[in-house]
Amino acid sequence: MVAWCHGAPGIGLSRLRAWRHRRDEVLRDEIDVALETTVREGFGRNHSLCHGDFGNIDVLLVASTTFGDDTWAQRANRLAGAALDSARETGWMCGNPLGVESPGLMTGLAGIGYELLRLAAAERVPSVLALEEPRYRATGNWALYRRP
Repeated sequence: MVAWCHGAPGIGLSRLRAWRHRRDEVLRDEIDVALETTVREGFGRNHSLCHGDFGNIDVLLVASTTFGDDTWAQRANRLAGAALDSARETGWMCGNPLGVESPGLMTGLAGIGYELLRLAAAERVPSVLALEEPRYRATGNWALYRRP
């Protein structure tokens, strides 16, 4: 399986999060292998956040923001378009037995919707899968949260 919960995408997310603390050639090579494996083998099973297309798309969005490289965001958008085309044809395939639609975050419609929000505004919506901190804080005016 090639999914956030098992395999290259989850490993890739962990390495992308480590990148801000340690930048070396070995870590970058592991990230590149994880991203390419995810793109090559991680799509078409279901649409869920946990072990489906939208969870794997999240890995590409995190790579895009981590490296400031729009190439990964463009790939994420193309793959999201394919997932949306698939959903138009077959309906949403959730990540539970038989792909039955369910409301849950990790295997259901809420997670699919969440990732669609990330695709629309990744700079405002943090990655749940990468355990990213909130991008906004409650100050009464919702000022942008910036880390020192």
